[in-house]
Amino acid sequence: MNFFRKLSVLAFALMLIFSSFSLYAEEDEDWYMDKPVTQVNFEGLKTIKRAELSGLTSSYIGKTVEECVYDIIDRLYALELFDDIIPVASHDKGDGVVLTFTVVEKPQVLSVNFKGNHQVRNAPLREAISIKPNEIFTESKASADERAIRSLYLEKGFSNVKVSYTTEVTDEGVNIVYNIREGRSSVITQINFEGNKIFNTKLLRKQMKLKEVGLIHDGAFQESILENDRQAILKYYADHGYIDAQILNVDRDIVENEKLNRSEMHITIYISEGAQYKFDGIIFNGNSIFTTQQLEEKVTLKVGDIYNQTKFSESLMGITDLYYENGYTSNGFVPSVNKDSNNRTISITLNIVERDRSHVESVVVRGNTRTKEYVVTRELPLESGDVFSKTKLTTGLRNLYNLQYFSSVAPDIQAGSEPNLINIVLNVEEQMTNSVEFGLTFSGVTDPTELPFALFAKWSNSNLAGTGRTLSASTTISSAEQSIALGFTENWLFGLPIELNESLSFSHSKATALRLKVLPDGTINTEDYYMQYEAWTTSLNSSVGRRFTYDWATLTLSAGITNVLKDYVYDEALFTPLDSQICEYANKLGLINSLWAKASLDGRDINYDPNKGWFVSEQVAWFGLTPWETDFYARFDTHLEGYVTLFNIQMSEKYAFKMIFAALSTFTVQLPAPGSGVSDSNKLYIDGMFNARGWTNVYNTVKGRAMWSNSLELRVPAVPGILAVDGFFDACVIKDSAENMFGNVTWDDVYFSFGPDVRVLMPQFPMRFMFCNTFKIGNQGVEWHDTMKFVLSFNLVSK
Repeated sequence: MNFFRKLSVLAFALMLIFSSFSLYAEEDEDWYMDKPVTQVNFEGLKTIKRAELSGLTSSYIGKTVEECVYDIIDRLYALELFDDIIPVASHDKGDGVVLTFTVVEKPQVLSVNFKGNHQVRNAPLREAISIKPNEIFTESKASADERAIRSLYLEKGFSNVKVSYTTEVTDEGVNIVYNIREGRSSVITQINFEGNKIFNTKLLRKQMKLKEVGLIHDGAFQESILENDRQAILKYYADHGYIDAQILNVDRDIVENEKLNRSEMHITIYISEGAQYKFDGIIFNGNSIFTTQQLEEKVTLKVGDIYNQTKFSESLMGITDLYYENGYTSNGFVPSVNKDSNNRTISITLNIVERDRSHVESVVVRGNTRTKEYVVTRELPLESGDVFSKTKLTTGLRNLYNLQYFSSVAPDIQAGSEPNLINIVLNVEEQMTNSVEFGLTFSGVTDPTELPFALFAKWSNSNLAGTGRTLSASTTISSAEQSIALGFTENWLFGLPIELNESLSFSHSKATALRLKVLPDGTINTEDYYMQYEAWTTSLNSSVGRRFTYDWATLTLSAGITNVLKDYVYDEALFTPLDSQICEYANKLGLINSLWAKASLDGRDINYDPNKGWFVSEQVAWFGLTPWETDFYARFDTHLEGYVTLFNIQMSEKYAFKMIFAALSTFTVQLPAPGSGVSDSNKLYIDGMFNARGWTNVYNTVKGRAMWSNSLELRVPAVPGILAVDGFFDACVIKDSAENMFGNVTWDDVYFSFGPDVRVLMPQFPMRFMFCNTFKIGNQGVEWHDTMKFVLSFNLVSK
C-alpha cells in the first residue's frame, strides 16, 4: 500500500474511532481518555487465524487507545496480509476499552503453476518458492519467488533464463502462473591459469566454487560466482603475503555442443603474483579508552610473520569487539596500509575515532505471530536505557534458541532517534511448539505370554498460547503396564526466570519379583523362585528453579519434592516377597517420599544440539520423609558433558559438513541410612535405552546401588536443525555399592555397546533410532551378545 493510501486509511480509521466515541458522548464525550485497552478483537478474518495475530497485539494490552492504535495499524499493514483495516473502540464490562479491527484480507492463493520449464522439474521449483496455495497473496512474495526461480536456474547454469509471473483473479482467489524461458545452459569444461608460479593450478582451482563438469560436479557457470572466485583467489594470495597479486584478465571461450544442447565454456585466468610481504606491526592513533597494550593483545599477527590478510581482519574484529563489549558502538576505525616495497614489509596505522557509549533506546520484536512479545524480550539481558553489550546480545540469542520456539533469530542493530542511541530489532521465525512423541519402551516382563514392550505416546506444547508455558500429557499402554501423566511448567514467575513444575501420574503394572521359598528340607531359597504381583502407583512431583544467566554459562538452582502412593496386590497367604517394600505395602497404600536439590552449569552454545561447550550438574536427593516408609537413603547424581567441533567445512551457502565429538558421563550412587537399606524395586538398573544402549535384554534385572554410565559420540548434522547421523560407544558399570564400584571392578562388570544412530533434531519429534552392537570382555576375550539390535529412544536435553 502506497503512502497516500495508507495515510487516507489512517485518517479514516481515526475518524471512525472518534465516531465510536461520540456514541457515548451523552455520558462523557472523553470516556476513553487514559483508559487502558483491555482486549483487542478482529472481525473479517477468513484465512488468517486469530491466534496468529495475538503475539502482535498482546504487548498493547494495558496501554491507552492514543498510545497504541497507530502502532497496531502500522504493524498490521507491515504483515502485507490486509487490504483495509478499520478500528472501532467500545466499552468493556469494566473500566476499559475494547479495540475491534474490521479487516479485509488480501485474496487467497488458489494455485501456483509453471510454464516453459523443460530442463527443471516442477518439484524443485515448488521448493524454491515461498508462496503456497491457501496462503494470502502478496505481490512482494510473488516478486521474490520470481527472483528465487531465476536464481535456481542460474545455479544450474542457465545464464539467459527469463522469468515472469501473471495472475488470474477470481472471486475465490488468485491463480499464479510463472512463465519461464530457459535458454541454453552453460557448463564449464576447462579452468586454466596463466602466470601462476608460486601456486600451481590444482591448488588455485580448490579456491574456486566454480568447477569443471564431471561425475561429481555439474559444471554450471554463474557470472556472479566467477566474480566471487576472483576475490577468493586474490584473498588466498593475500593470506600468504602476496598483496600485490592481480587477476589481469579472464577469458571465456564458448563452444556450442549441439548434440548435448548446451554451451561449453573454457575459462582461462591470467594472474600477476607480485612479491611476498612480511608484517611490521600496527600503530594505534586516537585511543584513550583502552591502552595500546590492551589493543595489541587482540592482534594475532606478530612482527616478522608472513602478512596474512585474514588474520589482520580477525585482529581488527577483535579490536572493534573490545569497544562493542563496553557499549562503544559508534566508534570509527580507519586502517591505513603502509607498504615498504624495498624491504617488502607492511605496517598498519589504525586511526580510531572514539565516541560516547551507546545505550539501548528500544527492543523491537518482529515476526512473532503466536509468541507474546514479552516472552521474547524477557530472555534478552538488555532493555531500554542499558549500555549496549554485544556479549549480552549473544547471550540473549542463545537463550532464545534454547527455547526452541524459533527456527531463526536474526538481530538487527539500528540507529536510534538521537546519537549514541540504538534500537535492537529481533527478527524471528516461529516454528511449531506442539510435539508428539511415540515409540516403544521395554517393560521387562518375564512371562512368555506377555509382550516385553509397551506403546508410549506423549503430547506437549512448550509455548502454550504464546505465553512460554508448557503443558504435556503422556500415556503408556501394554499388556503389562498402563499409565497416564499430566504436566505443567511455568517458566517465569514474578518477572524473574523462576521455573515452576507440576506433574501428576497414575500407573498400573503387572510384574514379577523374587520371593522367599521354604524347601522341603527346611532351607530357604531366595534366588530361584518368583512371584507375580500388581502395582498401583500415584505420583505427584513439584519443583521450583531459578536461572541465572552469565556471559560464560547459565547457572540453574532447583529443588523439588516427590510424593508417591504405592499399593502392591498379591496373595499374602501364598507368597512372601524378598523385596521389603513390596512386603510392607502389600494390599494397602504406602508412602514413598523424597526431597531433592540440583545445581547445574551450562556452557553449551545450544543446549539441544551443541556444537561446542560443556555442561555439569549435581543432584542430591533424600528418600524417606515419614516414619511409615521402608527405605531411607541418599542418592547422588553427577553428570558431565563436553562438546568439540572437530571440523566444519562450508559445502554450500546453506550447508556445512561438520563433525562434533561429544563425551557424556553420569555417576549415580545410593547411600542407605544406618539400619536401613534400598529395596530391590528402588535400586539402579540398566535400561538399554539411555544407559548401556542396546542392553534391553537385561532391562530392570541387573541392579545395584552404584552405576557409572559413559558415552562417546561422533555427531554429523545431515540436515541442519532436522536430522543428524551419529556413531556412539557406551560403557556402563553397575555394582551393589559405591565401595565395590571403586575397589572391585572387573571387565566382566562392564556392559559395552556401539553402533550408528539417526537422531531427529526437531522438538516436535525428538526420536533417536539406534542400531546397537553389544558385547562384554571375559576371560576368553570379547563375548558378543547382540549384533545390530534396533532400539528406539528419545533425545533428552540435560538441564
